[in-house]
Amino acid sequence: MVFAAQVAQAQSVPPNSPQTTESGGPLASQSMTGLRPPKSQPRPAEVLPGGRPGPQGLPQFYRWTEDWSATPKADAPLVEKIRHIPIAGGDVYLSLGGEARLYYTNWNHTVLGARAKDGEDPVQSRLRLLADLHVGPYVRAFVELGDNRDLGASFVTPPNSDKLDIAQAFVDVTLPLGSAGKITLRPGRFEMPLGNGKLVDTREGLNTRFTFQGVRATYILPGKVSVDVFGLRPVAIQPGTFDDNPNHASTFTGVYVSAPNRVAGFGVDGYWYEVNRDSATLREGVGRDHRDNWGGRLWRRGPAWDFDLEGNHQSGSFNGGNIDAYAILFEGGYTLVAKPLKPRLGLRANLFSGDNNLADGKAGTFVAAFGRSSLITEGAFFGLSNLMDLYPSLTLKPRDNITVLVGPDFLWRNSKADGVYLGPSGSFAPYASSRAIGTDLNLDASWQFSKRMQFRLFETYFAATDSFQAHGGRNGNYFGVLADYRF
Repeated sequence: MVFAAQVAQAQSVPPNSPQTTESGGPLASQSMTGLRPPKSQPRPAEVLPGGRPGPQGLPQFYRWTEDWSATPKADAPLVEKIRHIPIAGGDVYLSLGGEARLYYTNWNHTVLGARAKDGEDPVQSRLRLLADLHVGPYVRAFVELGDNRDLGASFVTPPNSDKLDIAQAFVDVTLPLGSAGKITLRPGRFEMPLGNGKLVDTREGLNTRFTFQGVRATYILPGKVSVDVFGLRPVAIQPGTFDDNPNHASTFTGVYVSAPNRVAGFGVDGYWYEVNRDSATLREGVGRDHRDNWGGRLWRRGPAWDFDLEGNHQSGSFNGGNIDAYAILFEGGYTLVAKPLKPRLGLRANLFSGDNNLADGKAGTFVAAFGRSSLITEGAFFGLSNLMDLYPSLTLKPRDNITVLVGPDFLWRNSKADGVYLGPSGSFAPYASSRAIGTDLNLDASWQFSKRMQFRLFETYFAATDSFQAHGGRNGNYFGVLADYRF
């Protein structure tokens, strides 16, 4: 095996809990359990500035989507009273909250043999404190502090170890337009998943999420269309205290449009965004990477059927040569809502392009902007480059607050001339014997113990093919147990 290249971006590892986007798609689960629920259930939060908040009085995956506008009862516990502290009467109030999370992870061959001694069993600790000031319905200021430790890790990555720092700090100013909708301007530092969260994610499995600094403007015509325009820099995580700053070697700008229920009951998204990096490393070499993403998405969620199809084409330039890359992402399923355990039969299929000719001066390898590598495996073994996968799954609900997902994920390379990309670490050298990489055997179980407390268990065993092992690859195993308390 020859260690070959490093993908120039941080990838995520296992997600925490499902959450629905403004576009009705899942943001943080391999399964479709995070999709819009049936109409009999509370409508989920819209994850965009000025969007609809989540159900009143319930902690959300994205804390700034919570609704604590109601005055607590006189006999409410302190943990609820601090979520709504009236100021000067009326609709001006301060909301205080936080999060405490412990996450034990155990990897056998974290990078499947790409380096020696690649076993890890650390415990991640995450602490958060937030303050959310609402001044009427049109102005709010949000601040979130975070402290992140990676205890027992021999190979510490920056997103897992970051002492006390500003996780988010932004202001929302909303201009109502009456029947024409509203516009919300959000300057500051914030999380920003897009669409279904697969190609622009939150990096929930690590201690610190993807955050960006800059300006985002959102227009919403409720129930019909939302338009996001943004100009940002990703925040570079540093290990010290209050030392995280924008990465001045990278920019992220674009437009994302979403129209729910516009075509025969399907939602339609369209977008363009670009990512500029002063230095990126691919199998073709090292150089400046300017990558335009042109994409569209068709999606629908009903009580039984769910469907999500996205296509993305990348153009631009890498190290003086042209970029021509693409991705196709599909996820769908059918839920037997009237049957015991409410089984859902699901299917996921993805294709991320590789480079067919490493000597032609063109870059054909797809690189997700800020992708969710745990889309492929909870252990984040694989990056979203030169990869095809087919994942039939079964989801069961033994109780309303317990969800179990199981299934095999079959993996191949898209191009034999390109390597196998391993999360944030790099890739194996190409080998001509077979496209087949191996099979992931997955288990994902979650228990929503209370409205504030969640437990989750992950198990992924990767069985490598003979050809993958013949070129230095190894079988791998990932096991994780997570406890998360939000108040």
